[in-house]
Amino acid sequence: MSSLRWTSVLITGGSTGIGAALARRLSQRGARVVIVARRQEPIDALVAELGERVTGIVADVADPERARAVVDEAHARLGKLDLVIANAGMGINAPAHELRLEHVIPVLQLNVLGACATLTAAIPHLLAGGGGTLVGVSSLAALRGLPTSAAYSASKAALSTFLESLRVELVPRGIDVSDIRPGFVDTPLTQKNGFRMPFLMTADDAAQRIVRGLERRRRIIAFPWPTALAMRLLAGLPSALFEGLGRFALTKRL
Repeated sequence: MSSLRWTSVLITGGSTGIGAALARRLSQRGARVVIVARRQEPIDALVAELGERVTGIVADVADPERARAVVDEAHARLGKLDLVIANAGMGINAPAHELRLEHVIPVLQLNVLGACATLTAAIPHLLAGGGGTLVGVSSLAALRGLPTSAAYSASKAALSTFLESLRVELVPRGIDVSDIRPGFVDTPLTQKNGFRMPFLMTADDAAQRIVRGLERRRRIIAFPWPTALAMRLLAGLPSALFEGLGRFALTKRL
């Protein structure tokens, strides 16, 4: 397996799911990786599995100040950063009539503020190091406001737009900016879903597609292709037609 063009990597939400799968794949190809998670036990388990190329930091990056400090700590440990992946995220499924502000705030806090804090804190380090890659793990759910997923879809749409704005300015300065848009991936987050998830894929398969896309310097990495195609088609529908389809899908789910 060929070596990577990145040597020093930070992954938030790195102890399980897509984050852990990325840590495995990147460290096995020669990168040194710092993973961030809220609990020590899964960090220790992954570090024990992957060896000295991987270290961990316990932190809740929903706190923007803590997220910023984590980036600086990872840079100090590794001596540089050339790939930063804002992967930590959460979601809820709640019908609109049951949705409360206390449900929405944690989703926006982690998926938007935590991710944006991580990415913005990394920019000065990447510029000082001569460039690199910034990555945000968004979702295909960013393309439309999906029923029962108001907070999640909104948070991922915000992250995608944030990444697009960064890309306009940073690519000419040697920093690639990639927006990862997965469909359904088998992770602790999606295992809580009480509905059928079409084209569900493993975290390892997702990580393989992400790394391949990053190596090709793709701006948007959306997968699996059937779900990505369906969401692109939905994104182009008039609002009235999309809303009717959404109501029909909701009645079938319930």
